Amino acid sequence: MVSKGDLAGGITKRRAPQGGRRRAALAACLMACIAPGGMISGAGQAEAADPTVTVFNNVLSAKKYRDIPGASVQIAAEPGQRFVLHASRFSLTLDQRLPSGKNLGTTTGLFCPSADGPRPNGTHYGTNFAPGVNDRITPVVRWVFQAPHRSGTRTYTCRVAVAFYTGPSLVGRYDARVTSPTASVRLHAEDAYAGMEQWVLPPSADPRQNVWGVVRRGATATVLEHRIEPASSRTRIAVRQDAQLTMCKPQSSYETCRGLGSAAYSDVSSRVEAQPLYMGGGICGTPLRGPVSSVRISTHEHHRTMPNGLEVNKAALPRGCERLLLSLKVRVRGGSAVLVHGGSASAGPVSTAYSHGYAYEYSPTDPVPGDR
Repeated sequence: MVSKGDLAGGITKRRAPQGGRRRAALAACLMACIAPGGMISGAGQAEAADPTVTVFNNVLSAKKYRDIPGASVQIAAEPGQRFVLHASRFSLTLDQRLPSGKNLGTTTGLFCPSADGPRPNGTHYGTNFAPGVNDRITPVVRWVFQAPHRSGTRTYTCRVAVAFYTGPSLVGRYDARVTSPTASVRLHAEDAYAGMEQWVLPPSADPRQNVWGVVRRGATATVLEHRIEPASSRTRIAVRQDAQLTMCKPQSSYETCRGLGSAAYSDVSSRVEAQPLYMGGGICGTPLRGPVSSVRISTHEHHRTMPNGLEVNKAALPRGCERLLLSLKVRVRGGSAVLVHGGSASAGPVSTAYSHGYAYEYSPTDPVPGDR
């Protein structure tokens, strides 16, 4: 079973593209997708018709990040200027079938230079391939980059890369295929919005293992709390809250999981909440709630990322209650407890956040947010 190392995360399922583009992609990729040597045919393979972007060969041969071709962006920034970064949709699959009961971990990192600025300087999305349970991984990678320099204009390059890891019991050659509906992966940077803020969940329950806290079965945790107030006349507020979770499996290596992992799964749900506040700080009315995300984390998957979002219409807020207390509610509905990871993971010269949130203001005349 894959141990944590410096990674935690998960998978978000998305609906396959429809129509003529889908049929054209299926015809173009049919021969590539039916390959000798045991191509995976488990869960999610009905969606395996997206064109191939690249293939990472023999992923266990080197423990390092591999850049996705084309998934980088150059940013010319003024001091302290902020940009919303997000990668276009793509998926990862293995060309060889994993043995039953084994798994192979992946981490997709979004890396930006830190220069003389604070860390972390990016975020990551990680999970395990698990036969018949998690045969396709669709990362969600998004971040707010703030230029760390103090004078002049500087150019920075941010990039998306993937690392693979496993326990010592898994041997053999495994090739990972990157696919996308558009046959490419692009990293986008947008500075047209106002009031961009970002926050990172610190570790508290166990800083050594990057654990913010434990959510027991039947309990709900309030994570990533952050207060914002209007910064412009823009009419809407976008909120993104992404939490890294780990299931407390039996005999877990996490000390805070001891005695909390009797089941072979964890049923988890999460959603963003925005509680309106009076300008003086008191609670005003009822909270606004985003859509609920629900997953079952299996023992072999172990890790999950829970990406969540909420769009707030400022006109719907009570008069005089434009301030908001943002949070992410994480509930364990059944099975074993889960860990919520805080802090950051080091990967050479970069440091990536486990759980983070950000918000910004926009109007209908602005570019349509692509980080949903």
